[in-house]
Amino acid sequence: MKILLIGPPASGKGTIGELLSSKLKMPVISGGDLLRALPTTHPRYKELHEKMDKGDLAPSDLIAGLLKERVQHEDCSKGYILDGWARKLDNLQYFDPGFDLVLFLHISEDTVVRRVSGRRMCLADGEIYNIYTMTPDQLLKCDSDFTQREDDKEDVVRERLKVYHEETQPVIEYFKKQGVLIEIDAEPSPEEIFKNICKALGVD
Repeated sequence: MKILLIGPPASGKGTIGELLSSKLKMPVISGGDLLRALPTTHPRYKELHEKMDKGDLAPSDLIAGLLKERVQHEDCSKGYILDGWARKLDNLQYFDPGFDLVLFLHISEDTVVRRVSGRRMCLADGEIYNIYTMTPDQLLKCDSDFTQREDDKEDVVRERLKVYHEETQPVIEYFKKQGVLIEIDAEPSPEEIFKNICKALGVD
C-alpha cells in the first residue's frame, strides 16, 4: 500500500506518519529528510544548498529522484508512507507512484496560526514550547528567555497558508477525482486523529 499524507503546516503529518508507520509496519519517507541527508559528494549538493540559502524551494526533479531511489529499498516492498510530497500538482509529473490512499489532514487556519505562532524556543536548552499549551512545569524547566523564529510570526504564517491553499487545493481535487482521498479532521489530539484514521482504514 502506498499512502500519501497531505495537510497544512502544523497539521500533525509527522506525528501521524510515525504512528501509521508503527501500526502498518511500513516506513514513513519524508522528502525533507532525504534532502537533509544528501551527502556532500552528491552531484547536485552545491546546487541544492545555493537554492536553500536564498530561501528557494528544492528542485522537484531532485526530490523526485531521491524518492524514486528510496522506495526501491527492501523495507518498502510492502508499501510506504510519503510525507512532504505533492504539495503542488506539477510535483506529480516527476513522481506519481499511483497512491492507494491519500490522507488529507484538515485543520482551520486559526488552529494553524495558534499552533505555529505560539512556538517559542528556550534560549537555555533549545527546547520548543507553545505558549498556548505550555504547562507550569515546562515554564519552570526553562531557566532562560524564550525566542520566536521569524517564520513563526502570525503574518508570515498566514502568508504561508495562503500559498499552501493556492498550490495544494488542485492536488486535493486531483486525488478526490481519483477516489483515493480521505479527509481527516486534524483538530483533536494526535491519539484521537490516529484512532479515526485506523477506523477509516479498517485497521484494528
